[in-house]
Amino acid sequence: MHKCGRVVLADIGIEATSDWLEIGPPVLPMLDPVGHKYSRGLVHALAGKMPGAIALSAAAAARAGAGYVRVSTSHPIANLPSAIVQLDTAEVNDERIGCLLVGPGMGDIPQVLTLALTSRAPKVIDADGINQLGDPERLQGQDAIVTPHSGEFERLFGTLPGSKADRALDAARRSGAVVVYKGPDTLVASPDGRLGFAPPAPAWLASAGTGDVLAGIIAAMRARGLPAFEAACGAVWLHGRAAEIAGSAMIADDLAAAIPEALALIDG
Repeated sequence: MHKCGRVVLADIGIEATSDWLEIGPPVLPMLDPVGHKYSRGLVHALAGKMPGAIALSAAAAARAGAGYVRVSTSHPIANLPSAIVQLDTAEVNDERIGCLLVGPGMGDIPQVLTLALTSRAPKVIDADGINQLGDPERLQGQDAIVTPHSGEFERLFGTLPGSKADRALDAARRSGAVVVYKGPDTLVASPDGRLGFAPPAPAWLASAGTGDVLAGIIAAMRARGLPAFEAACGAVWLHGRAAEIAGSAMIADDLAAAIPEALALIDG
């Protein structure tokens, strides 16, 4: 993808439809003038061994428009925005949760993932959460979005045949989850056969913590009411645009801070 530049799927006057598409800006629900923080979307994140990762995810979810972000953590996390609530309990079946986020910074604490899988809420599973799944069958019925890079993908799904698109779609069908197959050519695959191709994004996204930011944006999009495939696609688009805004010297904290400006592009 980086060698051929921008690829555009354009109408040439022949009537045809496809389940494969280039990812564009998300279509966000209108804010309800009589709504409240829960109706706008509650993201509940589960912390683990490395609090910095879940802090990046939580901050990204808040900046991506979630109405309320909570983090369950046994130890207070320093420097989180004051608007993010830290809890020493994990009420994962609170009916108000719009999306549960697990995996960033989790480490080798499989009990955290097991707890998340007991929740009835839609969920985003990233990083160590993917590595601890073991069997993609565990995702069946979970209303989950998983966000593997190539190493995590092979650990969970094994070595699948075909192109990256073929592998992503096969993984989505087998697991029943939306799969965000990350990389310089990020794809979003749905169990129903839809496939989204990310537009070109800056190479400087290849730095620590940017995946945690993406997971938080996806969780916010899902909590705000977008279906799983649309939430994942919209988040991938915002992630790339935020990176362009943050610039080549950015770190993941800068990427999260640039999300509101990226959101403004949708209405620009």
